Amino acid sequence: MQRRQSLRWFFLLLLAIACRSPETERPRLSRNQTLLVNLGVYTPGTQLPFGEPLRAAADLADDYCRLHPGVSIRFVQLANVSGSQEGEWLKTQLVGGMAPDIIAQNAEIAWPDVDKGWYIPLDDYLQQPNPYAAGNRRWFDLFENQALLDAKRAADGRLYCLSIDVVETGIFYNKTLFKELGLHIPETWAEYIRLLGVLQQNGYTGLTSPINLGSDWGQDVLFDMLYYPIIAHLDVEPSRENQRQYLSHYLTAKEVVFLFQKGYFTRRDSRWAEMHRLLKEWRSYWGKELKYSDTSRFFLTRRAATVWEGSWFARRLFLDPYIDFEWGIFYLPPITAESTPYGEGAEASVIGGSAVQLHVTESARLYDHLDTTIDFLQFLTAPQNFSRIIDETLLFLPNIRGVESPPELNTIRDIFTRRYCAIKWLETFDAKTKARWRRMLDLFLNDGISQQDYLAHLETIFSDYADEQIAKYKWTFDDYEKIWRKNGLQVE
Repeated sequence: MQRRQSLRWFFLLLLAIACRSPETERPRLSRNQTLLVNLGVYTPGTQLPFGEPLRAAADLADDYCRLHPGVSIRFVQLANVSGSQEGEWLKTQLVGGMAPDIIAQNAEIAWPDVDKGWYIPLDDYLQQPNPYAAGNRRWFDLFENQALLDAKRAADGRLYCLSIDVVETGIFYNKTLFKELGLHIPETWAEYIRLLGVLQQNGYTGLTSPINLGSDWGQDVLFDMLYYPIIAHLDVEPSRENQRQYLSHYLTAKEVVFLFQKGYFTRRDSRWAEMHRLLKEWRSYWGKELKYSDTSRFFLTRRAATVWEGSWFARRLFLDPYIDFEWGIFYLPPITAESTPYGEGAEASVIGGSAVQLHVTESARLYDHLDTTIDFLQFLTAPQNFSRIIDETLLFLPNIRGVESPPELNTIRDIFTRRYCAIKWLETFDAKTKARWRRMLDLFLNDGISQQDYLAHLETIFSDYADEQIAKYKWTFDDYEKIWRKNGLQVE
């Protein structure tokens, strides 16, 4: 028995050695400290379109190490062996206590594992002053959108990540072309549709977008504008208090199932039908193919007058030497009664959010330099330091007070001050349901199926999803029913 146990531990040791990446091999503990750091897209050496490989973070690390002799910082990339950052490589590093001290990943990826002790909660540290930011009394106050930060709390109520920047979308338009045609930024949805018609009549595609943005997030924004007048009544599971400034009346999958059973998001729901009518009308001004391989080039070569893109698109517009026109940014205008009886002028909501989200792993504690790791994060997020990273990449908007973004992106910064959308429809459901919906949505938008038949198919898809989720998670809706009866709303 003892020999068998010894062999078991021997093979476990071999497995740990095999899984160890040379890039993340740690020095033996000594008086000196070496931090291993991954900053996602900001990691030095990252090659973005146009320009030299990034190095601003490396320069900052050098400055930090000069301030703190005996500390060295090594930047590492996360291996992406399974198509996502929650893959086997990172899990193995976390299990073995060999993960980088700081990693960039979405908070939602970390949430299922916070009970394992792999990540360090940051709440207490955020209540302390940042010594690198003049006059700061509480590190948390350095973050501009604090509701965004709070929205990333795990189920245990604790915060394990720092949302250091923001990604948001906007309609990038060819300002030179607009001037030539005498066009102006539309103030209502009806004006917007007329503008797209003029562009089409003059031989231009009105709108293009990457990764099906128009057909995916487009329906989310349309939904939000049409349902905004009643969304507070539909929201039978209010957001947590510290999230409401950011996720006000956001619908969960369980709420969608409950509302579907009440007749919403079916052919009985007139707003639902109007949303899809407007989406189909809008689609008629997009490019013929929904899945362009390079939609940005379609816009840059002047064949499309506008492109719905993220803030990251600005880098190409700033640095591409072949851009020979003036450009600007606007956002989707409000839907008024001129377009539909349900248009009450609610402004279009935002659909972006946190970009790079930094976590501190258990490794920092295991290797006895947690305080140094936190201190380096404070140094990194001091306004005078983080501005160097933002200015180099030109991808996202800073979420640090006192850090400016290029003036050309002020429109996107203003857009992000709006309320967040009430739902991201396709992202709400599981992969199977999403794939079924995506197939039918493409058919509908490309004239392969009528709107009435499309909505009927959606009802079948939603019904199947509801049955599966109720059986799987044993969902009950007694609490929802109490709120619903109090709201007194009925489908129209």
